Amino acid sequence: MAKINILEPSVFNKIAAGEVVERPASVVKELVENSIDAGATEIDIEIINGGISLIQVSDNGCGIESSELIKAFLPHATSKIAQATDLENIFTLGFRGEALASIASVSEVIMTTKTKEEEFGTVIKVNGGEIAEQSQTGAPTGTQIQVKNLFYNIPVRYKFLKKPKQEEIAVSEIISRLILANPHIAFKYTADNKTIYQSNGKGLENALYTVYGSKIMDNIIPINTEIGDMKIEGFICKPTFAKPNTTYQTVIINGRYVSCKLISTAVGRVYDDYLMSRAFPFFVLQINLPVESVDVNVHPNKLEVRFKDQQGIFGAIHHTIDRALMEYRTNAQTETEPARINANDISSFEKNSQNQDILSKIIFSQPTQNFAVQQDNNSTLTEIMIEKKASEISEAQSENNLNMANHTEEKIEPQPKLQQFLFEKMSKNFDLLAIKIVGKIFNTFIIVEVEDKVYIIDQHAAHERILYDKLVTALKKGEFSAQPMLIPYVLETNNIEHQFILDNIENLEKLGFDIEDFGSNSFKISTLPYNLPDLQIGVFFNDILKDMNTILILKTKDLVLDKLAQTACKHAVKGGDDLTREEISSLLDSIATGNVQLQCPHGRPFVIELTRNDLDKWFKRVL
Repeated sequence: MAKINILEPSVFNKIAAGEVVERPASVVKELVENSIDAGATEIDIEIINGGISLIQVSDNGCGIESSELIKAFLPHATSKIAQATDLENIFTLGFRGEALASIASVSEVIMTTKTKEEEFGTVIKVNGGEIAEQSQTGAPTGTQIQVKNLFYNIPVRYKFLKKPKQEEIAVSEIISRLILANPHIAFKYTADNKTIYQSNGKGLENALYTVYGSKIMDNIIPINTEIGDMKIEGFICKPTFAKPNTTYQTVIINGRYVSCKLISTAVGRVYDDYLMSRAFPFFVLQINLPVESVDVNVHPNKLEVRFKDQQGIFGAIHHTIDRALMEYRTNAQTETEPARINANDISSFEKNSQNQDILSKIIFSQPTQNFAVQQDNNSTLTEIMIEKKASEISEAQSENNLNMANHTEEKIEPQPKLQQFLFEKMSKNFDLLAIKIVGKIFNTFIIVEVEDKVYIIDQHAAHERILYDKLVTALKKGEFSAQPMLIPYVLETNNIEHQFILDNIENLEKLGFDIEDFGSNSFKISTLPYNLPDLQIGVFFNDILKDMNTILILKTKDLVLDKLAQTACKHAVKGGDDLTREEISSLLDSIATGNVQLQCPHGRPFVIELTRNDLDKWFKRVL
C-alpha cells in the first residue's frame, strides 16, 4: 500500500479551486457576490482578454479592515457564518469561505480596500496563494480587486480555457443574471474597454431594459403576488411571445440567481397550452421565501438549490403563472380580440380548401423579429391554439410517415427495378405514353405497367423526391448562390446566441447568407440563399438556435436539409392536380434517369409494386 501523504496547503488549495474557479465567469460571479454582500450600491466590472488576462471588480461597499485582510485569503475564512447551525439561515450570497483563497491560489491578485472608519486603505498582493506584499494606500471606501493571469501556475487548466471571446460571452451571461437579480444596484460592465452593460439600479424594469433592450418591454406581463410565506414577483412573457431556447429564463431565489429545473418546468407546463412545440417562455422571476425552507449549500458554485417542499413550490409557481396568463387573456379578448374560433372545429376547418391555406400559413409562417413565435396585433389566442394543434398534427403525421417508411423498407428496397425498366424502355424509344402508362386514380396516383408488374406512384411524393435531390446535388457542388435583400434583416440575439452565430458564420456564408456583426448582440443579413426561395429568415435562425445547446458547430449539409425538404414539398405537384400525359411522361423520365430513392424526403414511399401473381391470388385465380 502506498504511503498516505498530507498535502501542503498550496496543493490542496489548487485542488479545491477546481470546484470554485472553473473559468473567468466563475471568478467574476464570486467577486461580484462578495461586493453585493458588502452592501455595495455601485459595482464596476472590467475584463480583458475574456477575463484571462484581467478581471477587475470595484465596489462602494463596506470594505475590509486592514487587520482582517490576510485572513480573507485563508481557506475556509468567512465573516458570514460561524457555526454549522448558521447553514440553516443563510442570508448572504457567499458563506463557504473558499472563493478568495481558491482564486488567489491560481492567479495573481491585488486587492485595495478601505472601511469608512479607517483613514487609509490597504493594498495586498497575493501570487499563487502566497502573500507577496501589504501596505497602506489612499483609497475610497469600498474594495477593488484585480485578478491577473488566471491559471498561470496550472498549465493543464489554462489549456482548457476557451477562446477569449467565448470566455467573454460566459462572463457577460453571468453579469446579465446578476443585474436582473440585483436591480437596486447600479452595474457597469466593460470588456476590452467596451461598455457591454450599464444599469442605474432603479428597479427590475430598468434591469430588463439594460439586458434585453426596449423591445422586450412590449411583450411582458408583470407578476406580483404572495402565497403563504412566499412572495413571487417579476415578469413573464405574453402568450404570443416566446424564445427558441431556455437562455432567456431567469430564476432568482432570495436574491440569488440559480439554475432551477423545478421552477422552469412549472412555468413551462402553463405555457404548453399557448406555445408551439420547442418554443420556450421568457421570464424573470424573483422568489422570496423563508431561508430555512431552501438549501443553498448544494454545490460550491451555489447555482443549485433544494426546497423542503418541492411540491408546494411547484404548485405555487404554476398557479401564479396560470392566473396571470388567464387574466391577460381575458383583458386582451375584451379589448382587442375578435370572435373566437373553437379549436375543436379544426377538423371542419381543415376540410375547407380556403381555410386549409390559412392553416398552412399558420403552421409554416412564424414572424421573424426577435426570434419570437409571435403573431401580429390582430391575432387571437385561439389562433395560437390552432397553430399549436396544427403543428402537433403535422409532427404526428411526419412521425407516422417515418414509421411507415421503416416498416416497409424491406419491401420497397428492391424496387429500383422500376427505374431499370423505365430507363430501358425509354432508351429504346418505346411509346410509354400509349403503351405503359395505364392511367391515374383520383388525380393523385399514376398507374404504370412494366412487364408482369404494376406500379402505383404517388405523384406528389415522387416529384418532391426529384426536386429535393436536385437541391441536395446543388448543395454538394457548392452551387448555392446568394440573392440580395431589398432591406437588410437585423437579427437580434442574446450573448450566448451571438457567440453561437459568430462561431458558425463561415457555414452560413456557404449557404448564401451575407451576415455581419452589427453590434449590440445583433447581425445584419443582406443576402439569402437563392436555392431556398421560400426561406423565412426568422424561422430559419429560430430553428438553429433551438438546438444550440446540443451542437457546437453547424454542419452546412445538416443545417439546410430540412429546409430543402420543405422547399421541395412546397413546389412539387400536389395530390389532386390533374397532370397531362406529357407531364406524367416527364415525371417518369425523371424517375428513370435520376436514380432516386423511391421515398419522399420525409421517408414516405412514393411507389407500390404489384405483380401479376399478386393480382391472380387476390382474385383467387391461383392458390
